[in-house]
Amino acid sequence: MKLGADYRRIWLGNASSNLADGVTFIALPLLATATTDSPVAVAGLAIAYSLSRILSVLGIGVLIDRGDRRRLLYLANFSRAGMFAVLTGLVLLDAASIVVLYLIYAVMGIVETLADSAAVAVLPQAVPPEGLDKANSQIAGTQLVIDEFVGPPLGGFLFAMAAFAPSALNVVAFLLAGFAYLRLRGTYAITPVRTDASPGSIRADIREGALWAMRHRVVRLLIVVGGIACVGYMIPFSYLVLYARDELGLDATGYGVLLSFSALGGLLGSFVATRLRKRVGYGWSIIAALVVGAGSFIAISLTTNVFVVAVALALYIAHAVVWNIMAASVRQRATPAAMMGRVGSVGRLIGLIGLAAGAGAGGLLASAFGYRVPFAIAGAVFVVAAGLCLVSLNALREWEDDEPRAAESNESEPSKS
Repeated sequence: MKLGADYRRIWLGNASSNLADGVTFIALPLLATATTDSPVAVAGLAIAYSLSRILSVLGIGVLIDRGDRRRLLYLANFSRAGMFAVLTGLVLLDAASIVVLYLIYAVMGIVETLADSAAVAVLPQAVPPEGLDKANSQIAGTQLVIDEFVGPPLGGFLFAMAAFAPSALNVVAFLLAGFAYLRLRGTYAITPVRTDASPGSIRADIREGALWAMRHRVVRLLIVVGGIACVGYMIPFSYLVLYARDELGLDATGYGVLLSFSALGGLLGSFVATRLRKRVGYGWSIIAALVVGAGSFIAISLTTNVFVVAVALALYIAHAVVWNIMAASVRQRATPAAMMGRVGSVGRLIGLIGLAAGAGAGGLLASAFGYRVPFAIAGAVFVVAAGLCLVSLNALREWEDDEPRAAESNESEPSKS
């Protein structure tokens, strides 16, 4: 089915901003190493980025549900273009200190959360429910290629040419994304569910979204499972570079090749996700993906053969893409349009907390048991996640089979779930 002109604009906006994100992932840490030799100071970039996202995500959810999502998208990307224009000037003037980079990374985390959340919320308004699987698959596949294969090497190449070049490219990429969203022609301002009531406080709106999410058994399941999966993911990925060096004997180039090969699994996942859902439904697709994720990590814990590890990591990334596509499509179809921002922010907050918890646990487990045992523990975490979905399979199947109720839930808040 054709997804329409607005979808193509959303796709272009996502692709352009993802290119800038991929360039930034490599270029900004490289810029930091040009200003300081301290590993702690460089690591502070990730802390500033993550902390700003955690502190802002719930408020951003309210903003998305109160505002015009089209306007939020193009303003967010234009503001990122302006931010990198300033950074380009600072680099040219040799004034980009580590403190300035902290500030830019923190602001970037907030604005990126706003842009990403608004893009997820706006998609079901631009694409019919039956097209969401296809749309999410195409966006996920494009993001994977740009984030893994294009952005990072391009960022490194441009930085080697001139330190200001990556920031200058980001200005162009974010401007292109902003203009793509500016050209959206649909109506993306949300009408409140209760038009006769004045807007509540931000805290009340956050509470309303969180309560709705926790009362809807399918959305609640996906949020909980998503948080558990984030813990499982970060347990081994928090020290993966050390595992590759000490267990697999890979140098920096070999590690890069390993990650690039694993990303091919994501392309496979984006290709099979929609087809798998059509054959077995959302519930079994989600369970199958989580089982593959568990098996991948358990297999890695049993071997140091680099080829087996590479295939297992590729299967893991494939599982992650299928899970993300299925979970996003279900949430988008089940959540009322007026709740999309707040419900999405609850899921993002739980995911961010899960990533932080998994990173801490991974470091402790690797220190205590070596680099292979945590992979097995992470696999067990995914087994738990798959088990929760299996126990709730009937709820997933009932929701999917009841299409009239699923469609209605996008327009009005259900009294109970």
